[in-house]
Amino acid sequence: MFRPSVEKLIEVMQAKGHAVYDTPGVDWNLNIVGIRVCDPEPGTFNDTLTVFQRFRGIWEISYYHITTDPSLYYLRHPVNSSGTAILKEGQYRGAYKLDVHNRGLASGHLALCQRLKPVTVYRDSNRDAKLNLLAGKTETGLFNINIHRTSEHHINEQKFSAGCQVFADQRQFADFILKCQEGKKAFGNKFTYTLLHERDF
Repeated sequence: MFRPSVEKLIEVMQAKGHAVYDTPGVDWNLNIVGIRVCDPEPGTFNDTLTVFQRFRGIWEISYYHITTDPSLYYLRHPVNSSGTAILKEGQYRGAYKLDVHNRGLASGHLALCQRLKPVTVYRDSNRDAKLNLLAGKTETGLFNINIHRTSEHHINEQKFSAGCQVFADQRQFADFILKCQEGKKAFGNKFTYTLLHERDF
């Protein structure tokens, strides 16, 4: 797992013009940052999600295993006629809130959901098992590119992501949601998600 320091994360984010949330006097102002690896492997959880925030004036950071890429089933069977969604790197300010992912289904659960503002995705339409990040094939909108957990069943069937940012480990996801719940209490139900690339470091 790629584990940059808080200082390096801040340096990279500021160089890109991204906001860094820092309120030394108020805890739980969360910076939620995904990092896509240089050699992505669809179907694996080889990317990193970091959450860092001030706690009693001191920076704290957590690292989690996730995937920022769609799984193999959805690369081959897009749910959108334009192609499978792959979240484009960038900062999506105030786009997310705590809500129910897959509402009404057995797999429904509390997650960080893209409900409030648009995000930009690449559309991979050639139905192979590789990620195609083509600059001319992007789309911006409300696509429910959520941050959620999956199950062993969905991992085995490669049906865990149609473009979402996904945790495989239930305990890591539970820890992440606890942080988001504290962030909601302190700053309201609006969150920013930033997606970087390992090459940025």
